[in-house]
Amino acid sequence: MDIEEALALANALVFAESGEHLSDLQQALLRESWSWQRLSYEKIAENYGYSPTYLKHDVGPKLWKLLSKSLGEKVSKTNFRAAIERRHSLVTSTLPAGSSSQLQTVNNKTTKSQVAELIDSQLVSTSRCQDWGESSDVSVFYGRQQELEQLQQWMVADNCRLLALLGMAGIGKTSLSVKLAQQLQEQFEFVIWRSLRYAPSLEELLVDIIALLSNEQQTNPIIDLHSQLAQLLDSLRRHRCLLVLDAWEALLQPGKLTGSYRQGYEGYGDLLKQLGELPHSSCLVITSREKPREIALLEGGNRPVRSLELKGLGTAALEILREHNLSDQAYWKDFCLAWRGNPLALKIVSVT
Repeated sequence: MDIEEALALANALVFAESGEHLSDLQQALLRESWSWQRLSYEKIAENYGYSPTYLKHDVGPKLWKLLSKSLGEKVSKTNFRAAIERRHSLVTSTLPAGSSSQLQTVNNKTTKSQVAELIDSQLVSTSRCQDWGESSDVSVFYGRQQELEQLQQWMVADNCRLLALLGMAGIGKTSLSVKLAQQLQEQFEFVIWRSLRYAPSLEELLVDIIALLSNEQQTNPIIDLHSQLAQLLDSLRRHRCLLVLDAWEALLQPGKLTGSYRQGYEGYGDLLKQLGELPHSSCLVITSREKPREIALLEGGNRPVRSLELKGLGTAALEILREHNLSDQAYWKDFCLAWRGNPLALKIVSVT
């Protein structure tokens, strides 16, 4: 992919999102950001006759914000090339032969709806692989809008690499993880959801995931854990993947120091450490009743590792009681308070 193809794709994506084309100055900034050497704002300003402050604090931030919205991931001066190449790879693998070249014909006479039809219907919505494993049915889903918005902000705008959904049993971690993945599936090339309830070995899990990411069944899978982790990380760098691992607490040792792993499962800690510390373009989401030590050590501030503690449903819990036609409506709020808005507890109470 060369710079002209990159500019054509960026222009088409921006036009589909905003109805406006990239300006000459914006295109110039992208040209200079394409090179692996990447000129500083000061040097670009000198070359094009603009104020460094104007480029650095006005044109640049507005451009990266626009591209982030258009591409569905956080874009900056340092990762523009990688982000646009990922999208180009998705375009060329999903569009009919010759269609991607049509992006270079986008001009001032092209309507926004024409570009949107070309892009949105043919390339943005196509994921290469989705494997939902034993994920639960969330066609009936209560509340959690604020939590979903927060998680989407972290994953798309902030480009977080590792997220943990925490909370007591029955609070809705699993359902939230499925709903989140469903809402963001078009932002990723791969979506893989797996339950750890029966505590598979890390080697077994990695063989499964790596086979999916490579689109082939491994006849002689790598069994060395270090090599497996390296191969997984390489795939997560080359492709934008959403990986959800549910019931992380099944790997932890009950009654011991918080976050301690069962014997033979310590490698899962290395998985969190590597995916949280090392750069890649994907996101791992885990659900757990307790916070793994690696999350506690890596999260904080503006780091790409975050955790969200789920509380009770609040007023949305009333919908559970209403769905099950629980009598004594006057006491519904008391029920919700007594069970702290725990969805599972309220469902059990409603049918007993």
